[in-house]
Amino acid sequence: MSENLDLVRSIYADWERGDYRSAEWADADIEFVIADGTDPGSWTGIAGMTGAWREVLSVWDDLRVEVDDYRPLDGERVLALPTWTGRARTSGLDLTEMPWTGASLFHIRDGKVVKLILYWDSDRALADLGLEEQAVAEKSTTPDLVERSQRLVDAMNAGDIDAAMNLYASDVVVEGAMQTLEGRGAVRGWTRDWRDAFDEFELTAEEVRDLGNSVTFGVSISRGRPRGGAGWVQFRYGVVNTWVDGLVRRSTFYLDIDEARAAAERLAQERG
Repeated sequence: MSENLDLVRSIYADWERGDYRSAEWADADIEFVIADGTDPGSWTGIAGMTGAWREVLSVWDDLRVEVDDYRPLDGERVLALPTWTGRARTSGLDLTEMPWTGASLFHIRDGKVVKLILYWDSDRALADLGLEEQAVAEKSTTPDLVERSQRLVDAMNAGDIDAAMNLYASDVVVEGAMQTLEGRGAVRGWTRDWRDAFDEFELTAEEVRDLGNSVTFGVSISRGRPRGGAGWVQFRYGVVNTWVDGLVRRSTFYLDIDEARAAAERLAQERG
């Protein structure tokens, strides 16, 4: 077991220096899995893993990692809990202002990693491993939902759809006047199409309130110039969000602000 831990530490020693080039630690038929985030998937072999890593790294400038904890789970598996920092190339979003705590699960046989599962959400990893109680015990602070709501607005204004989607749960439901979207993939596709419909766009959070019991109410103004057009269009609407572990689980949009406010206050009371 100690040899496996030493191997994982040596892998992260390179990554902590920003060096992701070596794959000597990987089995030729390694299975590489990204379990969550905006682009989950599975790849086989060193070439597949390298290509997937290249895609991840291409999004960031100076992507760095620092491991907070290593946990040998058994004779084959080692769990690492790293925090990622970096700057998004498209939007300039700086992760030093919102460090990203993830997890990596290494399966090791005969001194080689035969499977590596990368999680961007450490709670998801702990839940998959049946360690939910540890996930709850290790939370030192309650997420600031007003601040996270502003992050979502900032990411949208920067055109960084990926950063915005990382604030939604994988099974998020977004409900509007015309349609309901289920799952982060559906929300991401609709959001990208909507943003692409404008040459210029800005989103303003006029009001955001944390009503307690993981419910927030907000008033937002979307203003944009449709692609190829000269004039601007503007919408003012209410948003009611319910949150789980710092991620939006359900988001409901209202054109009637008073209706939205009443619905949010009622929901917060019901969840109390």
